[in-house]
Amino acid sequence: MDILQMLQKAIQDEQASEALYRRWAEEAQDAESRAVFEAMAQDERRHQEVLREKLLALKLKRQR
Repeated sequence: MDILQMLQKAIQDEQASEALYRRWAEEAQDAESRAVFEAMAQDERRHQEVLREKLLALKLKRQR
């Protein structure tokens, strides 16, 4: 597996984690728990953005 594939896999993993935390937020019985899981989901979304930026930068670098 090369670095591009690894980054793509990492993005997929972050997406799965985000979905899980959003589901847990929906199922949460109290506002505090809901807020914690929503914050965790947002963290996973930011991780995806960072990974996508790195993936794009590597792809552009390899095209040169």
